[in-house]
Order: sequence, then C-alpha cells, then structure tokens
Amino acid sequence: MEKTSKTGLAGMGTFTGSGNPAGENPLIPMGALTGRPDRKTIRSFLSAFRAAGFSQYMIYPRSGCELEYLSEEWFDTCAVILEECEKLGFTSVWLYDEFNWPSGQCGGRLMKENPDHALKFLRVCEKDGEYTFGIGSNPAAPDVLDLEAMRKFIEYTHERYAERFGGYFGSLIKGMFTDEPSFSYVGCCTGEEKLRIPFYPGLEEDYAEMTGSELKKDMVSALRRGGGIFWEPAVGKLLGKRFLDSFVRPVRAWCDRNGLLMTGHLFDEHSLARSLHASGTPMEVTDTFSLPGIDEISTSSTIATVEWLTFGTVEHAIRKNGGGGLAELFALGPCDMTLARIRKQIRLVSMFGIDHFLLAISPIDVRGNACRGKTSYFNCFSPVQPWFPAFGALAADAAFSAAIARKRFIPEIQIRRPAAGVPLRELLSALVHAQRQWTLIGETEAGTAPVVVRMEPEGGVTAEKMPGGPCCRWPIASFLDRLNEVLPRKGEVTEPDGRLAQDLFLRTYADGSTEVVNFAASPETRALCLKRNGCCIPFELPRDGVRSFAGWRVEIDRPNLKLLQFDNEVCRIQLDSALDDLVLLLRQREIPVELELDGQRVEAGEPSAALPEGFRELYRATRPFRLEAGEHILKLIGSFPEYPFLPGVFLAGKIADHGETVSEYRDDGRGLQNYIGRLIQTGSAEIPCDASRLRLETDALYTVLYLDGEKIGERLWAPFVWRIPDRFAGKTVQMKIERFTSCGPMFGEERFIHPRPGDSPWIAAYRPSGAVRHPVVEPEFLS
Repeated sequence: MEKTSKTGLAGMGTFTGSGNPAGENPLIPMGALTGRPDRKTIRSFLSAFRAAGFSQYMIYPRSGCELEYLSEEWFDTCAVILEECEKLGFTSVWLYDEFNWPSGQCGGRLMKENPDHALKFLRVCEKDGEYTFGIGSNPAAPDVLDLEAMRKFIEYTHERYAERFGGYFGSLIKGMFTDEPSFSYVGCCTGEEKLRIPFYPGLEEDYAEMTGSELKKDMVSALRRGGGIFWEPAVGKLLGKRFLDSFVRPVRAWCDRNGLLMTGHLFDEHSLARSLHASGTPMEVTDTFSLPGIDEISTSSTIATVEWLTFGTVEHAIRKNGGGGLAELFALGPCDMTLARIRKQIRLVSMFGIDHFLLAISPIDVRGNACRGKTSYFNCFSPVQPWFPAFGALAADAAFSAAIARKRFIPEIQIRRPAAGVPLRELLSALVHAQRQWTLIGETEAGTAPVVVRMEPEGGVTAEKMPGGPCCRWPIASFLDRLNEVLPRKGEVTEPDGRLAQDLFLRTYADGSTEVVNFAASPETRALCLKRNGCCIPFELPRDGVRSFAGWRVEIDRPNLKLLQFDNEVCRIQLDSALDDLVLLLRQREIPVELELDGQRVEAGEPSAALPEGFRELYRATRPFRLEAGEHILKLIGSFPEYPFLPGVFLAGKIADHGETVSEYRDDGRGLQNYIGRLIQTGSAEIPCDASRLRLETDALYTVLYLDGEKIGERLWAPFVWRIPDRFAGKTVQMKIERFTSCGPMFGEERFIHPRPGDSPWIAAYRPSGAVRHPVVEPEFLS
C-alpha cells in the first residue's frame, strides 16, 4: 500500500499593519521604566531589543519607577529613550497615558489638586426598611464622567507630551495608549449601603427623559423586590454616552489633531454585565478607538475560559474602522510560558483582526515585583529570559499572524451583542466547538450574514434570519442541529474516524485559507483531517499548536454562465450584492427569444463573445449592465421552444452561481459548477521531503501542472499523477494547475433529470455529467 500525505499551502505575505511601515516587527515590548535609569542603561536595554529584531517600543510608567511621574526628570528620561530609539533605528514608539492604571488620574495628581475630580457615585442606604440616597466619591479614582476633570487630564498628560515631543508625533511616535479608563471604580458598599452606582449631575433628569420614570423610585422598587434590576440598561446607556462625551471622544479628537493613533483597552471586557458596569456601551466605545485594543493578559487555555466576547467586540471595531488592532498580552504569566503558547496566543488574537502584539511586560529590571499589587504575578519579555535570542524567529511568525489579521473574513453567523442579561459566553463557546464562523454586531445594526441571531435572557437563541426559515427560537443545542441542516460548513476539522474534532478554534477566510488553533489539554500530538474542497487533508497538531492552510486562487479565462430556467414564462434571479458588467445572451435561432427585465424590454444586438465558438453565432448579447442587490424578474414576451443542447437564455459575467442566488465571483472557486473554459488554480504548496509524486482529483479534466513556473507535464486521463523532480522535495513552491472543461456544464441538469413532453425517451441516459465537482483541488503527495 502506498504511503500518502496531504499538506496545506504556505506563504507569509507582506505585513502592513495599521500605522506601521511595511515589514515592521509587530511585537511591541511594553517597556516598564523601572528605577532611575541613566542614558547608558537605557541605550544598553534598547540595543538588546533592537539586536533581537524589535522595531517598536512602548514607554510604560509602572510600579518600580523611581522617577516622579510627569516631572521634568520624567520627561527628560523619556527624551533619552526617544533619542536612543531614533539612533538605533526603531520605527515606532508608543506613549502610555498614565502611571499604572486606570487612565485619567495623572498618577493621582488630578484628585489631590481638586477632590471634586474624584469619581462620584450615588449611594443607596437602607435602615429599618427605609431607603435614603446620597452622593459620595472615591478619592483614588478619576471622574471620567466629568468633562472638566478630563480636560485637565489631557492638559497635564497629553499636552505635556506634545509640548516636549510633538516633533516626533506621526513619525517616530505613533500613538497614545489608554489603559482601563472606567466609571466603575466606585468602591464597595459599607455599613448601611445597599448599592452604589456611578453618578454625574443630570443623571436623574436624563433617566427621566429616556424612560419617563424616576431613577430613585425604580432603584428602590427593584431593591424591595430583591431582583430584576430593570433600570440598569437605561443607566448603562446614559453612563456610556457621558463616558464617550467626556473621555473617549475628547482623547480621540486630541490624537487625531496630533497625528497619533488612539489605542488601548477598556476595563472588564470579558463579561456582558461587567462591561456594562465598566463602560456602559462597550461596543460603541471600542468602535471609537482609531486602533482598537483588548487586554488578554491571562492567556486562557480552554475554549470555556477564552474571552470570546472581548475578541468579538474588538473585531467589530477593527472591521468597522478598516484598520488593525492591538492586544496587551501575557502579563499574568506563568513566568515559564513556552514559546509555543506565546505563538498560539498571538495567532489566536490575529484571527480577530489584531495586528499589533504588546508584550506585557518588558521592564528594565524587575524591582516592580516587590511593589504592592504586583507581587502575585510575573511574566517578562526582556534579556532576563535565556530564550531572548529566539525573538527573531518569533517575530517572523508574528508577522505572519499580522498578515492573517488583514485577511477578509466573511461570517456565516452574526450575533447581536446585547447590553447585558443573557448567557452569551455559552453560545460563543458552543459555536467555537461546532467550528462555526461567527462575528458580533450591534443591537440595531443591519445583519448581512446568512444567519442572524440574538440571545434571550432565559438562554434561548432567536433567529432573525435563517436559510429555509421560518425564524424561531431554539435552545443552543437545537440551534446548532438546525445549522447543520441548512448551512453546511465551508471547511471542518475531523478526527481520523470522521467525528468533528473538539477543543480547537477554526476560521476560514474569503481567500479560502484556514487557520486552526489547538486547545486540547493533552500533551499528545493530535492526528486530524481538514476537509475542504471535497478533499481530506491529514495533518498533525501538537499541544498549543497552530496550523495554517493557505488558500488557492482560481481564475477563469472567460465569463461564467448561468442557464436561466423559466417557470410559466417567468425567471427570478436573487443577487447577494450589486453586480456590474452583466450580459444577457438570447438565442436567435428558430424563434428569437424576447423578454423583459424588471419591466423593461431587453435589447440584445451585440455579438455573444461569452459563448464558445459554434454557439456564439446563434446568440445575441445585451450591452453590459448593472444590477443592484435583491430580486430581479425576467419575463418572456411570447413563447419559444427550449432545446436541451441549445438553451434560450444565459446570464454571463464574473459571477458565482449558487443556485438560488448569484454573487460576484471572487477568484475562490465557489459557484463554478457550470463553468466552461479554463480553470487556472494558483498558490504556494509545501512539498514534503519524502514526496516523490503528486496526485490530483481533477474531475477527469485535461490538466497541466506547473511548479515554480516549470511545466511538469500534462494528463488527459487517469492516473492524474505527476513525478516531482528531486530539486523540489522539502521546499515551498508556487504551484499552478490548469484544467480545461468540456462544454457540457453549460447545459445544466434540470432538463435531463425532468424531461419534457416530446423529449426522446433516452435523453436522461445521455445527459451531461461534466459538471465541475471540484472547482478547487487539493494536492496529495505520495512517497
């Protein structure tokens, strides 16, 4: 028995992350400025990073720093860092807008100078069944809901950096990082207090205008009933709007004026309820960042604990803004984290559009480990690590991840991100286990995916949109079963026995490429199979492993044809999106075909170049035209005879025919089952060291194979096997596969499966069987 192995495709691509020069290392040391370093210490520290291949750096004021924050000595030391970074050839430096966190306090200075700039809260006290209200404040937290307080924050921090280093803005200095700003730092209830909520003057009036009710009255009503905090979503929206107006939008506007990116992340992103308490409207707030970011410093290792909500929220902002994103990673450790796990986490966040990877932390020395609040966790990205020389190879892989972040992802399921009160984590984890492709959208955002759903408070899934309808509500398990019935996966990873593999995260991109991340706890390497394009590709996945299967490009050398079928002289066409340069081809032989399109008579007088020679002389074409998305109706004027091998009407263009719908053809092989002509499939492929031959499932089509531009040979019939020249073994090569169809697919199958009165009795026996079953083929390598 011959030994076989199939391999995926490879290819790095060019990294052009948002705000970065092409080829810039996407790893960013979060450089904790500890002690009181002199120029020699700074130069030595930065030189080590530069020698390891780093081109970016963040100046991070953190516990362990012995310089007075925002003092002249602080800014002088920052000046030394910038000067040395410039001399060493760093391309990007990022500024951090606070000492430790949360942002907005100027290292505590803001509240010390003016106690009224401390975060305010509305307290509810209860004694003997009676409720009273009062206003308190937390002197340790800044009032991010106070426009004047935040104006002072920008003046003391951002403007001081601009005054000293504005000449670097937009060139060496790329952006400003804000860390966990929030109005949720109100502290814990004490004594007779039953509740604290963030407060700003006018909150009660705004609540009354929004709801028509009284906030204090509603809060007391909820407390007396012991549950059902019905007032909370409205308050969350009001606090979120105030937060946007007082902190987020002013900081974004300042960054825009100064040519900087606004980046960083919010507080308590991982939970619907906690993110509501922390940011009010977390999706809208995150959307406002020009370089949206997340905090994933716990490096969760199971599907149940990964912050899918956090990832989905930042992905929404990244796709909406059209740029990249940033993730703060790894800080909680463990301090002996393997490089495989580091690589895995970078790859995971990149699959949600993140292309900047902040390494938390990278201190000059580790004296911060003895500071209050920092003694319980530690991870370090600096020369203290014996494996520090490995950063060059890690950076190359991170650049590949950053390129993945820029890929176009088309979800099959969109889930509305609610304010709070639903078990969304359970649904997201279930979709990951089911290898389903999902994203989050806003509560009122238009859904464009084949499936659009929302979660209900009791845990059910309500479908607003679902193939085959009708839309209804299901438990999560039933919803997944329904998906399997109406929406086949584009690709899936299975166990060797064919069962859907668990404990992994999979995404398939518009270019046909696939990324797989392993979450299995077992140390054993897993033997798995990627099923796509009608083929099974065996592969191995080690613990904490990732695997990339690059996509194929499938070009066509002539327009694709869709045979139009008329029922009672009417044909309906559904377009997924607007399409340009469409042409209708009308048969002129015997009785000429005449018809209307959307009520307008079709004029067809042009030569029909889209058809093969021998057919084109018998048809006339319209001039190229555009159709908008939606349904379009063609209606025959009179009748005409239909012939099995001389159909009446074709639609032609760069289209993908999905049966009930038509979309733009995107060079991905989808929708070409009735294409006639030449299929040109290209991509890069890893040829195993022990491979001597290559086999293709060609649909028995005449096929020519090229490796790195060299013609390896042609095959007209089985076996479709080529011998691989020894010089290609163990290398990544550019592969081109050319296949030539017959003219049979253009006739479709309907007429032959369901003959009409008058058709010959043997027509079904001679129906064309040349439909393109595998528009994309996967190479199988043989030893």
